[in-house]
Amino acid sequence: MASPDLGAGLSRIPPIALRNVRHGGRRTFAAVAGVAFAVTMVLLQLGFYGAVKITATNLYEQLDFDVVLLAATYDQFFASGEFPMERLRQAMSVAAVARAMPLYATFNLWRCPPYPLDDPRAALDDERPEPGPLRRWLLGDRLPRPLKRRELLVIGVALEDDPFLGPIRAAIDRARPRLQEPRSVLLDELSNLDFGWPLVGRFDGWEMGATAVRVVGGFPLLRGFAADGVAICSDLDFARLCGRPTTQVVQFGFLKLREPDAASVAAACRALREILPPDVVPYSRAEILRRETEHWVGQTATGKLFAFGVLVATIVAAAVIYQVLSNDVRDHLAEYATLKAMGHTNAFLSRVVVEQALLYAGSAYLIAVGLGLALYRATEALAGIPMRLTPQVLGLTLLVTALTGLISAVFTLEKVWRTNPADLF
Repeated sequence: MASPDLGAGLSRIPPIALRNVRHGGRRTFAAVAGVAFAVTMVLLQLGFYGAVKITATNLYEQLDFDVVLLAATYDQFFASGEFPMERLRQAMSVAAVARAMPLYATFNLWRCPPYPLDDPRAALDDERPEPGPLRRWLLGDRLPRPLKRRELLVIGVALEDDPFLGPIRAAIDRARPRLQEPRSVLLDELSNLDFGWPLVGRFDGWEMGATAVRVVGGFPLLRGFAADGVAICSDLDFARLCGRPTTQVVQFGFLKLREPDAASVAAACRALREILPPDVVPYSRAEILRRETEHWVGQTATGKLFAFGVLVATIVAAAVIYQVLSNDVRDHLAEYATLKAMGHTNAFLSRVVVEQALLYAGSAYLIAVGLGLALYRATEALAGIPMRLTPQVLGLTLLVTALTGLISAVFTLEKVWRTNPADLF
């Protein structure tokens, strides 16, 4: 055992683990840099994973409803199927239903304007290489781009009774007189630059499908992984522009109830199932939000990819810490053997290794949070997807980082335990 004087002396100097880290030189720099890189990747993957969850329900979150009627063939918002408008009229026969609002949605080609508009080469140069992310970020809406056609989501609403909430409803209300004119649309202000929102008012060659249209205003809607551009028009224009023969076939039926409490919603869904044919299915707001999240997070390659990315980044961080700790222990076996000869136990030496691993992990975590914040902002600016560095993300990343350090330390302890003071002679 160590003498009292020795123990007192040890308490007045920096812990052995901290001294190892401070005097590690390049080894410490390499360890912290490697782990910081891996932890930054964990943060990014968690950010993307969170963005999938946010965008999975983003459109539904902008709509005012208690129950939604969907086709029996419904898969997800962008593959919704369709059913007769008559089902909404039938739903109104349920006493609990106060309003029934149709919504139409499909993809259509959009004529994206070139930039700069006064450069005739821009309209013809459709073979230029795609710019890198840094150049896109630096140039912003001044990024040169050719005239081209891209798919965007088209949403049609009944102007006198649209189901949107908040800023989108306000934008529709402001533009209602102009939207009543044929071939008039609103364009998402947050859509991909290719769709040309910054050029509204300066470009007059807008087309949807093969039809010339007018952009009469905008609205704010976050981009998603399935659609990075959205246009809203009247139900009549939806039929004209998207080649639909009638407005009597809809993709969604949003219902508002007189009493929106949980019991009333459940009772209304049961009543709707009893009176409606099997070609439509009613879902409560909570049910459809949960279903949409489960689809995008658990069933699509997008959600699985980012979840797997978190696992891979964690494994990389563990491997880096283990490699550095293992080399450090190997290089200091004589010192550990000396400590044993002085009376220190395996438990004391294990604590030194664990503390050293946590110092590497903690230092790397602080660096990674700073890098992650910058990368979150850059990614949101470049890709337009919602990257949120929430307390939950920070807490989960800290937990993963600490566990990674502990597990790496555990796998290193055997070398310390095998040290023998007799090997010094």
